Amino acid sequence: MEDRDVVLMPGKQNDPFARDLSNYLGINLCPVQFTEFRTDAGPMAGETKVEVKENIRGRTVYILWSIEYTNYELMNVLQLIDAAILSSGAKRISLVCPEFPCARQDKSHERRESLTSRLVARLLESVGLDEMLTADLHSDQIEGHFRISLDHLRTRPIWGHYIARRYKRWEKELGLAPLGQDLVLGVPDAGRARAVRELSDEVGKQLRQSEEKVKIQLAHHDKHRSWEKAGQVESHGLLGDVENKVVWFTDDLLASGSTLFEAAKGAKLAGARHVVCSVTHAHGFDRINPDGSAGKTFAELLEDSDIDELVVTDTHPRFIERVRTDSRLASKTTVLSLTPLFGEAIQRIRRGQTLKEMMTRIKDHAVLYWVVQEAGDKPMP
Repeated sequence: MEDRDVVLMPGKQNDPFARDLSNYLGINLCPVQFTEFRTDAGPMAGETKVEVKENIRGRTVYILWSIEYTNYELMNVLQLIDAAILSSGAKRISLVCPEFPCARQDKSHERRESLTSRLVARLLESVGLDEMLTADLHSDQIEGHFRISLDHLRTRPIWGHYIARRYKRWEKELGLAPLGQDLVLGVPDAGRARAVRELSDEVGKQLRQSEEKVKIQLAHHDKHRSWEKAGQVESHGLLGDVENKVVWFTDDLLASGSTLFEAAKGAKLAGARHVVCSVTHAHGFDRINPDGSAGKTFAELLEDSDIDELVVTDTHPRFIERVRTDSRLASKTTVLSLTPLFGEAIQRIRRGQTLKEMMTRIKDHAVLYWVVQEAGDKPMP
């Protein structure tokens, strides 16, 4: 994308998302200096200073940020937006953030709670952000938190293409029936029912390779989450026929993994042949015991679970780094990169084209993602 009016800027030091997107678009990253004034409380406890090291006056700036340490990095991004506008004279500021900060706090479960996803939107607006680009919000209601332009990318076409691609391979390797007859798309909880129904249409279309729909079976995992005890899920079983089928659960976010672990267990108890779970934003927290001591790591929990394969995207760099260095995690984890999706989105925004056209007019959605690693491979280099 050759555009001298465009500046790509990292939202933090050494962000792999910013680096990969810069390479994809063929535009060098604008140098930014992040300085922390340390205190005796340790790293990420003191105040920070952000300085743009290049002239960006009158130009359109895209700040590229993949979240690792939400609260700390959010302050850096707010400072960076402020510096780009007030001190550097940028014409327009867009924030490209694959996972929206604090997206799980989109509703109040009890009284006297902060609606933090709305607060984040207000903070970004208050410092002068003009536009935001993100993927797979935890809920569509977050779109209503913004009074500026918000482009919400939905990865359903990518998942539809990849699931169909894998099923065609399984037809040969496992002897499955054609056109998804032995595939069941699982709903890990009631909140994902609509999204999975729409995904089933996309998978069916990809398997048929036409606009004609192929009906893909659905199964529903019935669960209850305890909001008083974080990370604890009570399962009430799986609704649907999954015996001798390949069951594919899909969700937008994986925190501790408790929901997907229970869903996979229910599927295997019901006779499922193979269980795959896919998520867009994967964190994979390690377990903490009730007494506060360290419990099993996420790699150990995944290894011991009924999940045969976990498919994630690269929106959360800390998890991807763990896949790269932990052979146990790599043995069950497939990684898809969304760099092409965000790269194409930025190019179309610059040309004044709609993102809806990108998802509906591109015939082969394979161009919108890369397969970085598939389960069973050696850890990523």
